[in-house]
Amino acid sequence: MTATRVGPLPRTGRAGPAAARGRAFAVATIVWAMLGAGAIAGAPADLRIGFNGVYRTGAWTPLVVSGSFVAAAAAAGRPLAIWTEDPDGQFLRTPPAQVATDDAGGSVARFSVRFGRPGGDVLLEAVGPDGGSERTPLALPPPLAAHETVLLVLGDLPAADRAARLLVREDGSRPRVVSVADPRGIAADAAGIAPRDFDGVDAVVVCGTAILRASGADDRLLKGILDGVDGWVRRGGRLVFIAGATATELVANQSSAAGWLPGPVGRPGSISRLVPLRRSVAIETFARAGRPLEKGALSGLQVPLLADAAAIDGTIEAFEGNSPTDLPLVVRSGHGFGTITWIGLDIDQGGFRTWQGSDSLLVELLGARGRAGATGRAGESRGAAFDMAGQLRTALDQFPEVSAIPFELIALLGILYVACLYPLDWWIASRSGRPAIAWFSLPLLVALFSGLAWATAGRWKSDAWKHSQADVVDIDAASGFVRGSSYYGIWSPANARIDAAAAPAVASAADAADVAVSWFGNAGRGIGSTDAAAAHPSLAAADYAYAGSLAAIDGIPIAAASSRLFEAEWTGRWKAAEPAVVSSLGREGQGTLKGTLESRLPFPLDGCVLAHAGWLYEVGRLAPGDRFDPQAGRGPRSLAGAITRRSTVQDRDVAVRWDVESRDIDRILEIAGFHAAAGGSAYTALEAGRLGRLDLSPLLSVDRAVLVGRGPAGTAWRLAAGADGPGGDSDAAASTAGIWRIVIPIE
Repeated sequence: MTATRVGPLPRTGRAGPAAARGRAFAVATIVWAMLGAGAIAGAPADLRIGFNGVYRTGAWTPLVVSGSFVAAAAAAGRPLAIWTEDPDGQFLRTPPAQVATDDAGGSVARFSVRFGRPGGDVLLEAVGPDGGSERTPLALPPPLAAHETVLLVLGDLPAADRAARLLVREDGSRPRVVSVADPRGIAADAAGIAPRDFDGVDAVVVCGTAILRASGADDRLLKGILDGVDGWVRRGGRLVFIAGATATELVANQSSAAGWLPGPVGRPGSISRLVPLRRSVAIETFARAGRPLEKGALSGLQVPLLADAAAIDGTIEAFEGNSPTDLPLVVRSGHGFGTITWIGLDIDQGGFRTWQGSDSLLVELLGARGRAGATGRAGESRGAAFDMAGQLRTALDQFPEVSAIPFELIALLGILYVACLYPLDWWIASRSGRPAIAWFSLPLLVALFSGLAWATAGRWKSDAWKHSQADVVDIDAASGFVRGSSYYGIWSPANARIDAAAAPAVASAADAADVAVSWFGNAGRGIGSTDAAAAHPSLAAADYAYAGSLAAIDGIPIAAASSRLFEAEWTGRWKAAEPAVVSSLGREGQGTLKGTLESRLPFPLDGCVLAHAGWLYEVGRLAPGDRFDPQAGRGPRSLAGAITRRSTVQDRDVAVRWDVESRDIDRILEIAGFHAAAGGSAYTALEAGRLGRLDLSPLLSVDRAVLVGRGPAGTAWRLAAGADGPGGDSDAAASTAGIWRIVIPIE
């Protein structure tokens, strides 16, 4: 894939002076603290990290600091920043944050940070108006590995720990359950928590009873937290909402969580009344429980009767009565690019707390049945935690006219060099009868082979800047929510510092409400990975920092003949006057689609396909104003068969084995976009990793269709000379095509 780039790049230059780094940096800070230097003195700051101290390497993590150091910085009017290490062990500074006041009247500062190493140093810095700064080290609890699974429970749900035992993988690991009885405990002030702060969480369970208990204390704080959860779900999260009889009170209190009740497309649900649940067969069957509910567990139990159940946007998976719309009990629906599973029973109360079927019930609600452990080839690469994100990273690290020098050639030059240093040089000096000639022949041989090495490197390494890019833009047609995901690689021919920034590339795509740029690292314990015990020694060892926001990084060091990889995610609202598509798609009795789909995008999409349930429709080119009728043409084919390149050979169904060595960026993104539909790790032998957020497979079974096509790049990367790098433009690069996906509700 050819990259698109906006802005100048340095042609030559030297790497900036290496700042104090690693343990030497921390030791110097501790010595400063012992000597009492600086205007801000006091004990090290207190901190709250992740959720109950649980966080993962490589994921965005909430970090709240307080204490005397923070109070002194607030009194001096100094903003605070956090220094963390990337996978190479280089320090990266967060954007400066102003000190706020928490509920108790204390001084706190909140950050969203990524940790590139499990044992890396973390420093808190007070930035002075004259550019000076004072730092203190922070002591953090050890993080989880990047490939670990985290289940966050807001409430008191005993079934969560029991359900984790059912989700044990082949290697013996199981999800880490983090229970927060009071939801307010995950935020420090009324600003709540950002959706990005849930990046290290795989699923969230919210109990309605816990929300009600916290509602009377500080509604602003609780609203900020629920808004953060809601934003995380829209970005692709997985939420289980437990609200039975408590749902009526949530609606009456106008809680933000009331918007998670299933209802018509684009509108929250409403409740007609509470009705008694007289039989438990439906919920026992859904849970695949080995034992029935205890006698008397349903005594006095009431469940909400949803108004206009026939118009529910989603799939009713458990119900009581003769038809699904009589009394829905479990509804799974799409919410942006994520899913919400609502259960109309307060399973954190009464007899459900001790019912042994509650653990399997929660597994079903999470949609995790069958994914507890990998099958087939799934465990081949797990030891090193190499995943789909790592495969994409490897593919991005390939640049035109840049390749590794063949080992055979290196070995040959090495053998010749050693041979020339002693036998040849000695033979020349001895045959000439003048030993002093070695003073001239030896430097000549060294210069000759140095020139050969330089020429060989130039033969396989380009003298121009090279770029690679992978781009995905998702649009939710129901709400107009837009998400852009971009992965960018740059190869440098010289030592330099660069500034990197990202923004939506298509004017009508969105006003980016939230943009975050960061390094793109491998998971696992390999060299330069997020769980490595030691930092990868970098040839361009220097610190760098974010600019005023997470949208831009300044002063990134890059060594000659090396590469840097970045990732960016932005969210916003579709700002064009017309929606991206106009759809009248509906579902027939056989599960296939009917109706029409019309594109209103300002650009054409090539190679379009339409996925729904287990079917794939070939659309072809879709220009602005073009329509597609799924009932026209040859009809749909199997989605799993299409994306796994399955074919029939002599009456046998044969799937093409996934190549973990593939460097085809488009193919990697195709599989990552429907990873679960393709068979998950049983097909690829790789977990999705950070690309799991791109997987839209769960939406295909909740009355959603996904239109996929290739269009212009959705993210514009701007790379320019850094503070100590020279100016000058590089050669213009050709445009990069991006993958555009539109999630369409089905009538």
